[in-house]
Amino acid sequence: MNTTRSLRKMIAGALLSGGLAVTGVGLAAGPAQADDGGWGPAKRWCPGQELPSTGNHVTDPLHDWDMNRCHTYYYLWPGMGNVSNLIWDGEDPPPRPPSQPGLINADNCAQILGPFCPRP
Repeated sequence: MNTTRSLRKMIAGALLSGGLAVTGVGLAAGPAQADDGGWGPAKRWCPGQELPSTGNHVTDPLHDWDMNRCHTYYYLWPGMGNVSNLIWDGEDPPPRPPSQPGLINADNCAQILGPFCPRP
C-alpha cells in the first residue's frame, strides 16, 4: 500500500515538473509587442558599424545590403530573411508563423494543466 502511494507521488511530481517546464517555454514571449510582426524591436545598422551576424558569413552572406546608408533590420527564423537566411531588411517584416499545435500556450494552458497553470 505504501509503495503505491509513493509511486503515485513520483508520477504526479514528474508530470507537474514536466508540465511547468513546457509552460515556461510556451509562455516565454509576452503578447504586448508593437507592429513588428512579433519579432521584437527593430535593430539599426549604419555605415562604420560592424555588420550584423548572419550565423555564417561564408555560406549566408548579406546580399543587397547597401553599405552607404543606414538599415533597420530584424532577426527572423531561418529561411525567412530577405537579405540573408536570418535577417529581414526593412520596416515591415513578415508575421511570425502560428505556434505549432500541441504546445502549451496562454490559450490552452488551463485546459492542459488546470490549476497548475501559471497566472499572469
